[in-house]
Amino acid sequence: MVRATGESASQPGFLSILHNRNFALLWGGQAVSQVGDGLFYVAQIWLVLQLTGSALAMGTTLILTQIPRLAFQLLGGVSVDRYDRRRMMFLSDAIRGLVVLVFAILVATNRAQMAHVYVLSVVFGVVSAFFYPAQAALTPNLVPADRLIAANSLLGLTQQLSQVLGPIAAGVLISIPSIGVAGVSFFNAASFAIGAVGLALMRLPAQTKDATRANTSVGHELRDGFRYLLGFRALVIVLLLAMVLNFALAPFEVLLPLFTKTVLGFGAEAFGLLMSSFGVGMVAGSLGVGAWSPRTRRGIYVFVGTTLTGVLMAALGAIPVFIATVAILVTGGALIAAVNTLLATVMQGMIEDEYRGRVFSLNMMISMGLAPIALAVAGGLADAMGPGTVFVAGGALTTVVSLCGLFFPEIRAME
Repeated sequence: MVRATGESASQPGFLSILHNRNFALLWGGQAVSQVGDGLFYVAQIWLVLQLTGSALAMGTTLILTQIPRLAFQLLGGVSVDRYDRRRMMFLSDAIRGLVVLVFAILVATNRAQMAHVYVLSVVFGVVSAFFYPAQAALTPNLVPADRLIAANSLLGLTQQLSQVLGPIAAGVLISIPSIGVAGVSFFNAASFAIGAVGLALMRLPAQTKDATRANTSVGHELRDGFRYLLGFRALVIVLLLAMVLNFALAPFEVLLPLFTKTVLGFGAEAFGLLMSSFGVGMVAGSLGVGAWSPRTRRGIYVFVGTTLTGVLMAALGAIPVFIATVAILVTGGALIAAVNTLLATVMQGMIEDEYRGRVFSLNMMISMGLAPIALAVAGGLADAMGPGTVFVAGGALTTVVSLCGLFFPEIRAME
């Protein structure tokens, strides 16, 4: 097992985690890469709109990212546990950077077609199945256990800020003729290169892998990972909670515009304000949990946090008042960000290093697999009973499951 290096476990302060050279290189490189992704997502959708004017084409672009990621997720987990995680992340950034560079050249020379957009989406989907489990599994190898919350909150904070500020900046940059979609694409290619350089500059001891595993099949590795998971009751409970939360919360962004229009009686400007409120809450939650960094009772905090999230979601549907909706979304965003950070930290601490990639991949696969089912169910219910009722039902489900989780001694004992 690779041990965390580069920082004293007693070092205080939220941002002091950046004194850890290896983590600072990971965070700095990926922060730039995430900004590039936030800009490029908007540029890509805008290009599709220019080429086709079709909502179906835009939907197909997103689907062609999700399906390959879902298909390769378990293979990605096995690979993360079998091979060097930093090298896997480096190759992922290098591949995406080269593909986006070629795409940027095609856009700049007016030769980009929808086929190129679709190929790009598939490549991103496949590579993501390896990159994100590798990052989740590598982070505990970089920092001491008592600094994991600070590390995870900072990584989450960067991602949230890129999602909030990226679309705004992209709209401005795309409107400048000398930059446009091509310029944003070139920047994203460069951002992947910066992420790869950050990974290459890390100083880590060589990972020692079991030599016998090189000759074992992927199927055997997967079965071994499932056996490990099923033998770990607390981990099974945590994953079940994650399943319920993903199922209950997946329809939120899709139904919120409908809720804003049909229930609250407001337009696009109000919807934008509500989404911004949620984003502000998530940023505040990441900052708060990073500064707080509880060292004990983390399992209890996670389940209490999800219980309160369920209550707020139900209140969202039950109290159709605009100012109350804003307050609920700010508070709910803060709770979700804090819970996500604590849950990732708890899982990283619970799972043995050699199984970490497979378990995180399984968790990600469940999250993605449940999303389309949840959207289909929520869409049907919203058409029949209204989006407010769906929010109430999802919140009630989340609350009940979270409260049940608190009755398990394994959860109360999690640190």
